[in-house]
Amino acid sequence: MSVDLDTVQRTMAVLLGDGQTIAYQDRSTGEVVSITSEAAASTAGLLPALLVAGEAVWREITGKGFDLDIERDRDALLGYRLRGIGAGSFATIMLATMEATAQAAERGPLVVNELNAVWTAASTQPVFALPAQSPGPAP
Repeated sequence: MSVDLDTVQRTMAVLLGDGQTIAYQDRSTGEVVSITSEAAASTAGLLPALLVAGEAVWREITGKGFDLDIERDRDALLGYRLRGIGAGSFATIMLATMEATAQAAERGPLVVNELNAVWTAASTQPVFALPAQSPGPAP
């Protein structure tokens, strides 16, 4: 069963746009870049990273993943694009991803770099490493 990406994107944009500050800290410069909820929810934005964090939370609980289809894309914000979600239901994907983002935003704004701590807590190794270079153009 695949989950509709448009529905996931629209829902994440609404959830992240509800007063949530979203930022990415460029590790090479230390600069903190603000990200819009639409860019964060885009398949070429932060959505791949958010869903991988949600998948880590879900995998820790159930031992199952979402069968995410993610490919490298040099034009994407973090260098990866989400092409599809092959397993899970809309509800489990959203709830697990909401939990991951809540954990990453525990101290205030959602700083995408904090997702590494969520992945590490849910598994022994991060599943999706954020790049050290500056983010690319916003989608």
